Amino acid sequence: MYQTLISETTKKTITRISLHVAFWAFYVLFFGLFYGKYGKNYNQHLIETAVMLPFVMSATYLTIYGILPSYLKSRKLLKNFVLIVLLMFFTTIGEAVSLMLISGVPLTFGAIFDLTSIYLLLETNFMVAIAFVIKFYKLWHEQQEEKYKIEKLNLEKELNLLKAQLHPHFLFNTMNNLYALSLENKTKTSEGIAKISDLLRSVLYECNEREIPLEREIGIIQNYIELEKMRYGDRLHIDFKVDGDVTRMKIAPMILFTFVENCFKHGCSPDPDRPYINIGIKLQNGQFQFRTKNSQPKIQHGSNSKKKGGVGLANVRKRLEILYPGKYELNCMGDEICYNVSLTLRH
Repeated sequence: MYQTLISETTKKTITRISLHVAFWAFYVLFFGLFYGKYGKNYNQHLIETAVMLPFVMSATYLTIYGILPSYLKSRKLLKNFVLIVLLMFFTTIGEAVSLMLISGVPLTFGAIFDLTSIYLLLETNFMVAIAFVIKFYKLWHEQQEEKYKIEKLNLEKELNLLKAQLHPHFLFNTMNNLYALSLENKTKTSEGIAKISDLLRSVLYECNEREIPLEREIGIIQNYIELEKMRYGDRLHIDFKVDGDVTRMKIAPMILFTFVENCFKHGCSPDPDRPYINIGIKLQNGQFQFRTKNSQPKIQHGSNSKKKGGVGLANVRKRLEILYPGKYELNCMGDEICYNVSLTLRH
């Protein structure tokens, strides 16, 4: 692992050096050939550009590694603007002196300022500006990546907290089921314990995954339905339909299960008559649709109906917002007869 780390660091260093060499090779060739085309003397202009290279490099690196970080840290615009102006001034002076030396022109103040013309300033500023934009974009990109990592970490923490809340909520409801079965007969209690054991295993282990196969989520729901059938017997009418190929899709664990659990907890459990639950899953044209419909017990009408869903529904709403932002539609509507849930996921 240590050797791999060294290798990766070496590769990054070589890549970085290569990019810098290519950048300055572009500068020498571009301006040397550009001015050489008009002056009809490519060799001379290539030499002049090469002579100017150290000054342009100095100005560039001082700007992107000195002035730019200083500005980003202090946000003192005037101070850093003055520094850039002074840097450009002394850079062009240095370039002018160097060009005079290789040309054999006598060094005088007048000659220096005559040679420090606008084209030297523009040429230097051109390269500094390109490097500045590249460096600024790189810093901005790194800042965005860091921001994204922090946001992702915060979302993961919130998601883990929601999952942690899900476990005791589910366990509490499951214990209620087990207690109800224990009041009937020992056979149902033993069978119920076996099914509850499988459900608890799913919650404890599979809920730690970000997504699980849709088939497994359906299996958890079917297991839970069988458990509830033992409790309600012939008094409950339930219809569960799956339409489409569910073998290739994955989904966040316990998302669908929570809605099904609410159907029993808030629809069937308090209903002394003959409750019903209809559940439908459909996959079509890359879109996932989930529907539940359950009867409304008369005793829940009025003010108590506003409490529909409780902790479980609030939990699942937050999880959907974290896991499928902008890719889901959830509608929950109820009246005196039934309660409907509609969930659509777009991949």
